[in-house]
Amino acid sequence: MLFDIDKIMDMIDWNNSIEIQEKGIELAKNIKSINAFILPVHPGCNKNVWENCAKILAGRTDKELVPYLTDILLWIEDMNWPGAIIIVDRLKKLHDTKMLSFAIKECEKRASATDNRIWLENLSDLMDNVKLK
Repeated sequence: MLFDIDKIMDMIDWNNSIEIQEKGIELAKNIKSINAFILPVHPGCNKNVWENCAKILAGRTDKELVPYLTDILLWIEDMNWPGAIIIVDRLKKLHDTKMLSFAIKECEKRASATDNRIWLENLSDLMDNVKLK
């Protein structure tokens, strides 16, 4: 059975039953374009899907995540956002620490340029908690 991204987003909304959310997470494993799950603003869902999107991303391989690291790091702009802790935990397990270090430095430039001190602090905490080469 083929499901499109809109249907999956509807299913992973936290207002649905756990069973429907889990089914949506399972179906998301077949979606190749993971960027759809990075801080999505889906009509009618918004942050209601972020926790489950973080779970979906956490289940992806390093190879799948690396091209999107700078976008994924936007998630930790606010550690109160749904899924932020899941994202940090997954990034701590990333084997390609060189690319993670590069992405963190790029995001630090953005955070500095916008005087986003909280994001800078969160990026610094991540950098301190990861064995970067």
